Amino acid sequence: MQFRHRFGRCALVVAALVLAACNGLTVDQRGVYTTTATQEITGTVNIGDGDTLTSITVNGVEADVDGDTWSATIPLDGAAILNAVIIEATYGTGQVIRERRTVVYGDGTTATVLPEGQVLNQSVGLRINESSFTKLGPVIKQLTTIDLGAIAPPGTVLMDECMTQVIVCTLYVKAQSAAAPTISDFNVELQSHAGNAQALVTLNDLHLDIDVNARVIGIPINCDLEIDADRITIDGRYTLRPDPADPQFLDVNLVGTAPTVGLTGVTSDFVGGICSVPLIEQIVSSVLGDVQALMHDNLVAQLGDPDGAGAADSPVAAAIETALANVHIAGPIGEALGLNLASVHQNVVMDAQGLGFRASGSFTSSGPAEGAPDITGSVGWGDNLGAIGATSPSGAAFDVAVGASASSFNQLLAGETERGLLNVDVSELNGAPLTLKSLLDLIGAGGLVTQDMPLVIELRPEVAPFVTTSPGPGGALGEMRLSGYRVTVKVPDPEAVMIQLVIDFTTGVDLQFVNGGLGFAIDEPAAEAFATTITQNPLGIPDAVIEQVFEQLSPQVFASVQDALPAFPLPQFVGLDLHPVEVNRLGTGFVLYANLVPAT
Repeated sequence: MQFRHRFGRCALVVAALVLAACNGLTVDQRGVYTTTATQEITGTVNIGDGDTLTSITVNGVEADVDGDTWSATIPLDGAAILNAVIIEATYGTGQVIRERRTVVYGDGTTATVLPEGQVLNQSVGLRINESSFTKLGPVIKQLTTIDLGAIAPPGTVLMDECMTQVIVCTLYVKAQSAAAPTISDFNVELQSHAGNAQALVTLNDLHLDIDVNARVIGIPINCDLEIDADRITIDGRYTLRPDPADPQFLDVNLVGTAPTVGLTGVTSDFVGGICSVPLIEQIVSSVLGDVQALMHDNLVAQLGDPDGAGAADSPVAAAIETALANVHIAGPIGEALGLNLASVHQNVVMDAQGLGFRASGSFTSSGPAEGAPDITGSVGWGDNLGAIGATSPSGAAFDVAVGASASSFNQLLAGETERGLLNVDVSELNGAPLTLKSLLDLIGAGGLVTQDMPLVIELRPEVAPFVTTSPGPGGALGEMRLSGYRVTVKVPDPEAVMIQLVIDFTTGVDLQFVNGGLGFAIDEPAAEAFATTITQNPLGIPDAVIEQVFEQLSPQVFASVQDALPAFPLPQFVGLDLHPVEVNRLGTGFVLYANLVPAT
């Protein structure tokens, strides 16, 4: 098959797909994000030998041409947000070279254009329901250090006094700990209340060895005394707030100066020495009473808050704080998404069903991937993420929920676009290699091809897609808009462009669970929500034919985009995996509801 089309003096031979260098047009701007109501568009123009330049227009506005440079200032439409910019250079021979750019404009009324990395208040949220507390208890237990040696270090004097004196001391007793106390195990139970969280620490089977040294009428008596307690409970309430020193973490503080400590099942037994002297019962009773009081008082002192409202924490508060350091919003979520998420806690609410956190957020990438655009802003709606409730919007129970406002989600999309999220190459059609014949077969014109050749369709975004605050069409979770998605149909070897067009569309977007991760599902847009601008057509194929081909091709292209989009691994939560329950909207935002399961 061979087409020949003349542009002035330049001939195009499609069989070779080589276009002689003749007239040319460049545009300096690409992917502009602005809050200004007008935009200057500039570039250069080349005029082939023997040809002349008739005009350059930018959205119909005549550009100023000075030698080989040109410029034009155009008004922007704030209600549209996405402003398509079409630049056309018309030559004396009749050739028209067309380029297309996209300007994202926020007028502050319909939408706001946020600079890259803008910190958004109350934009991300986390909910930890009480159902997760039994799963978090073992984690906090692992992070809790109870210094039993501090309760009664070896050599701690429990009693050193004369108990009976008749002119001289007839009964003198000194008792001291022989070794640090031991326990068989301990547990941590959590419970949520309005305004605070309760932590009940239980020490099981506490054992303490006591050396008793007495003199009865001058006769030395030495005994070994064992004291055991079936259970010791340390019951405290704790408040949570953003850490004043570093609000990306949480500050946990004991309510009051000390927890409530209880001892049950306390018993004693002499296991060595001569302890049958008549006055020994009096000695045992006195020592045992002092030991119980000492154990209680030392536990209260050790587990209390050493400086009240100061920087130091009680041991249990410190353990809870350390555990929650592993669930702060920024790190795990940003890592799972492949983005940098800077986040600081702004609000903590404690109720009878669990704990709710809201924080600021800023999603950014580490820089554009090869072939991906440099996204300098995002579309914002001035919205916050509302408080996440104790059940999902469908009424489902869950352990943990994490979400982002629509504006924050758009920052996420901008960062993912820079990472190459929408850079897609299509080389197959209906499971078979894409060729010129299979492409034209879509409109019944494949029979015109006498020499078939492989093709590749490259899709490259100019700006990032964004979600609106509206529900998605056809029951989709959200509405997504994308403009300036450049589609290039080319022969891969030797590389040559056959057709290039830019598409704009509005469609529905969902978040779905794929292979243990969370991925995007993008619907094929409706015909009325889909527009194309042809920018390169070296074959000279009528625009209507190209549009007809792409109308037939778009379902396969969008299916390929869908297949190529990566699923993001779900972050771990204090060493536990998230098992998804549902993804749903909360106000303008998007929230993942999940249960905690053992890590795989």
